[in-house]
Amino acid sequence: MSAPRQPQPRAGSGGSGGSRAMALPRGFGLVPLLLLLLGGGRGRAIVIPPEYSLHELQQPPELTEQPPEQLVVFPSDDVVLKCAASGNPPPEYRWTREGLPFPSPSPFPSPSPGPAPPELAGVSVSPGGGTLVINATLAGRLQGRFRCAASNALGTALSWESRVIAENTPQWPKEKVTPVQVEEGDPVVLPCDPPKSAVPPKIYWLNSRIVHIAQDARVSMGQDGFLYFANAQVGDSHPDYICHAHYLGPRTIIQKEPLDLRVTPSNSVQSRRPRLVVPRDPQPTVVALRGETLVLECIAEGLPTPWVSWRRLNAPLPPGRAVLDNFNKTLRLREVSEADDGDYECAASNGHGTARRGHRVTVQAAPYWLRRPQSGVFGPGETARLDCQVGGKPRPQLSWSINGVPIEELPPSGRRALRDGALILSRLEPNDSMVAQCEATNSHGRLLANAFVYVVELPVQILTPDSALYAVVENQTAFLHCRAFGAPAPTVEWLSPALEPALQDDRAFAFTNGSLRLGPAARGDSGVFTCRAHNAHSNASVSARLDVRAATRIEVPPQSVTAKKGETVTFTCRATFDPGLEPRGVLWLRDGTPVLESPDSDKFSLAGDALTVAGVDYGDQGRFRCRAWTRLDSAEAEAELRVVGRPGPVRDLQVLEVGERQVRLSWTPGEEHNSPVEKFVVEQEEGIFSPGRFVELLTVPGARPWAPLALSPYGRYRFRVLAVNGFGRGEPSAPSAAVSTAPAAPERYPMGVKGEGNETNNLVITWQPLPPGDWNAPQLRYRVQWRPLEPGRGRWAEATVGGPPLVVRDTPTFSPFEIRVQALNEAGKGPEPPVVIGYSGEDLPLVYPENVGVEILNSSSVRVSWSLSGAERDLRGRLRGYRILYWREGWVGERSRRQSPPPGTPEPPPQPGVLTVLGEASGAVLGGLHPWSRYRLQVLVFNGRGAGPPSAEIHFHTPEGVPGPPEELRLERFGDSALGLEWRRPRRPNGVITGYVLQYRLQNQSEEGFPLEISFPAGTLNTTLTRLEPRGRYRLELRARTRHGPGAALVRLASLAPEPVLPVLGTVGFGEVGEDFTELRWTLAQPQANIEFEVEYMSKTTEEPWRSSGRANSSLGRYRLGDLRPGTSYRVQFVGRNHSGERVAFWESEVHTNGTMLPRPAGGFATEGWFIGFVSAAVLLLLLLLILCFIKRSKGGKYSVKDKEDTQVDSEARPMKDETFGEYRDGEEKASGSSGRSLGAAGAALGSDDSLAGYGGSADVQFNEDGSFIGQYSGARGATAGSSGPASPSAAAPLD
Repeated sequence: MSAPRQPQPRAGSGGSGGSRAMALPRGFGLVPLLLLLLGGGRGRAIVIPPEYSLHELQQPPELTEQPPEQLVVFPSDDVVLKCAASGNPPPEYRWTREGLPFPSPSPFPSPSPGPAPPELAGVSVSPGGGTLVINATLAGRLQGRFRCAASNALGTALSWESRVIAENTPQWPKEKVTPVQVEEGDPVVLPCDPPKSAVPPKIYWLNSRIVHIAQDARVSMGQDGFLYFANAQVGDSHPDYICHAHYLGPRTIIQKEPLDLRVTPSNSVQSRRPRLVVPRDPQPTVVALRGETLVLECIAEGLPTPWVSWRRLNAPLPPGRAVLDNFNKTLRLREVSEADDGDYECAASNGHGTARRGHRVTVQAAPYWLRRPQSGVFGPGETARLDCQVGGKPRPQLSWSINGVPIEELPPSGRRALRDGALILSRLEPNDSMVAQCEATNSHGRLLANAFVYVVELPVQILTPDSALYAVVENQTAFLHCRAFGAPAPTVEWLSPALEPALQDDRAFAFTNGSLRLGPAARGDSGVFTCRAHNAHSNASVSARLDVRAATRIEVPPQSVTAKKGETVTFTCRATFDPGLEPRGVLWLRDGTPVLESPDSDKFSLAGDALTVAGVDYGDQGRFRCRAWTRLDSAEAEAELRVVGRPGPVRDLQVLEVGERQVRLSWTPGEEHNSPVEKFVVEQEEGIFSPGRFVELLTVPGARPWAPLALSPYGRYRFRVLAVNGFGRGEPSAPSAAVSTAPAAPERYPMGVKGEGNETNNLVITWQPLPPGDWNAPQLRYRVQWRPLEPGRGRWAEATVGGPPLVVRDTPTFSPFEIRVQALNEAGKGPEPPVVIGYSGEDLPLVYPENVGVEILNSSSVRVSWSLSGAERDLRGRLRGYRILYWREGWVGERSRRQSPPPGTPEPPPQPGVLTVLGEASGAVLGGLHPWSRYRLQVLVFNGRGAGPPSAEIHFHTPEGVPGPPEELRLERFGDSALGLEWRRPRRPNGVITGYVLQYRLQNQSEEGFPLEISFPAGTLNTTLTRLEPRGRYRLELRARTRHGPGAALVRLASLAPEPVLPVLGTVGFGEVGEDFTELRWTLAQPQANIEFEVEYMSKTTEEPWRSSGRANSSLGRYRLGDLRPGTSYRVQFVGRNHSGERVAFWESEVHTNGTMLPRPAGGFATEGWFIGFVSAAVLLLLLLLILCFIKRSKGGKYSVKDKEDTQVDSEARPMKDETFGEYRDGEEKASGSSGRSLGAAGAALGSDDSLAGYGGSADVQFNEDGSFIGQYSGARGATAGSSGPASPSAAAPLD
């Protein structure tokens, strides 16, 4: 790339700036290509991008440091004016003083004609820089206005003017000070007047001990440095009031001669109204500068000391910016603006009057920038516009200079113009580079700005990388970038993959920065696009590849949910992606915040495309957004979670007393939780009688958050309110403040007043006590009044009691009384109660029912009728009803059981049945009787006291009915096709039995099929069914019959299939093995009926047969085999019976007991019985002799003890009874067996695996669920004699 063309130095500019070059700093901007549109599209400045490759580029001068606008120096100070600038080539500096070159002619031409002053000793400019140094000895002669100029080949930059002021060290002039003498109460002003300086000094008032004079509202210093006394006091007399002036520049403090203040005491001190001493002008006008601080002051004298206040007449004082100082005597307004223009007033008051003073404030401004001219880089042929807009009051004057030369002094040019304060340079050429100055001045100051115009020529470079890949999804807008830079600005053109102009497509648009917009993109737009850029000097091109992918879509969006608090909610979001796009995924957001799983909480769980929110709470509701994303695009869908539930507690519960016992509650409704409040419930706590217990008082509509309440006297009430919506009641509010009411008389009378006697001669008066909330006082009593209800209406008798009951004694039997009960307390009586009629105590009736009759209705019901005669007073109470007493005496035709018992054996009377008939009645239906039975009955009347005498007995009997079921039915299997039956008569025949009916059918036949039926005469109680279905299962129904028909059936199920009688065991083994016992344990191979079997054993060491230990039950799973010899081996076997009744051994094993077997001699007389008896007798005789000897030697009184000892020895010597072999039963007794064939034994064979025949104690052993026969009898049977264990099936009595 060719080097940029540089402008040549202007003629007469001097210097060698053209021979040095450096890169232009990139501080003009970091965006690739920035176009600043100035003045309606004109004046576009170029900012060179950092990516643009440059070899070397020059830069106009820019000031980086300038001298101060004012510099005050003192005799010992040198004048140092700094000036520095950047630029390429490095700039050279020159100074002017009062517009003339200083200190010697500069190598640059003078901006204004005139002779140059000669060189001055003591004046120098720093080498390589522009700092001007003037020796302190010359400062006084060389003070004035100085300006610095920095120049190189591209232009000249000017600094603002710096005013140098040289001052001498300040000194207080000598003066004669006379004492200041005033009378007590008069005002005093102590002057200061320090020497003038360009920088005003700070003033302090001190005494000779260098202690500050105390200041307050009476004594204070003004802005002018004077010390003002509003009224002098005798204590103010001091000879050393000294004013100190501190000058910051020379770092000097000077002091005035001490002032002597003498205050003469006076007895005629008089108060006076305030008078303003400062400001002295009656209508002061103050000019304030914009952005600075306005200071207004008012100092007043008067007695007593006045107090100063401030106000603004046309507006309030601005808050935050207005500050009162110096005991309100000074108003400071910071950062003044044009809006602070107006009138301000101070007022001094002391109780005797007020003095006011207005201040007219005018806000003006030194020049300030509205639009500052900006430097810029331009290409040839472009237009530069430098705007310079300033504000100020008075309005500033603008002037333009180019390279420090006023524009009026330059030759006119058609390409240069001033318009609305802006400098416009048209059709720029390479040698038009310059630095322009815009200066604005008014009476308050001046502004100066430098702005350069740099004209360069740069070749075209495309800053966007070549072969860039742009990936988008269909229907998106694709942006292809082509960042080109050059000067002049290059032209950019795009070509499609078909090498045709891209702008021919209506979807394409080219931006001025070179980017191409194409949208909406389609899958067919993929390919390589070409960007070309060129200007008058060069051109360049790059390619860009566009890749259009399928868009991400949400196929199943999440659905909004309304859930109750505590429920679990799942949102589902199913999306489809372009298969070639990775990475990708689904992100959930809640109200814009990503939802993430947490190891510390299971609130949110993410699984695939589903989000689950567990146990939703009100804080979980919001908008859940599903975002399916790839690196190119994303699709979103949103659902709302609304959590509904009971409302939250109400807030701000207020109680307002509006009357003596009237309050008004108001509250602020709480959270509705997405369900409108339907009503509010007001609850009340009465803190005196029921503290801590809130009861519901009333409800108000949900739209009314207030309620008026009436309170009872003598109470301390608190209230709370809860809201109710469609999901229930919310939490109650916090209790309100307590409200108390004074005691008052009761407002209610007791309810439920009754008068009844509990004895024959008394009256018990009862009532419902008033609840404590109705007492209206700490205590409550009751005034009870009564009198007989008779024509004369005697006087009331009364008593005052604390509560019910009240017993009135010595009253006639069952007499009416008028009663009333009134409440009263310490505040008075309650309302008059109504009169209630009560009765005194009752006595047993003296009358009995007569004309008792019985009408037979059916076999189990009769109608009983009667009548009641006699005087009503003989009832001696209120008739409550009648009682019918009846006794069953037996079956019809049965001999009466009412026989006289044998002497000495009293028989308890039979308990009658009782039917109670309440109220007035003359008859009743008596049901539930047994048919074909003999009965007797009596009727009696009763009142509240009890029953009267019974009526005469009535005898009757009920007719026949159908009989009950036969009492039992026993079955026995006779082979595979025959069945034996035996039954007993019904327990309740209910008439004369005329016969029996048996119906039977196969169990698997349908219910609609007709069963086989056989009738039997009344005397037949057994039969045998033959030719049955081999091994079939039958349902049998047996009924008894009377003349009224057949009765209820006794149903049995029977099976002719043989069942195993030997248990089927799983595992059998030995548990614990001792010296003389072992424990056998087994498990069942399958669920089966309880089956008993024999446990037999025999010794392997001796010749002996098998011995029986006893019978074991298969369901128990264990058996203890005892009476064994230690250290002996035994054979053990289980023996049962098969279907033919034969004994069969079905298990056998061996066991060896622990211990050592005692040797047994083969024979000898030692084992004979006579020898053993002889030896035993000899031992016993010897023992007896020893006892007698011991007794003789003992003293008296111990014989009885000896007898006891002998008795004990004798009992111990008694041999133990031999234990019976197999005595241990493990909690069971052995049932005696029977080898004969019986119906019961056969019945056991008919049982199924679920049969319960082996269990004892069954009261009603019948058929199991599958119809198999379980027990041998339907009724309960006792155990075989001599056995307390369960009945064995073999113990049943034989059928025949």
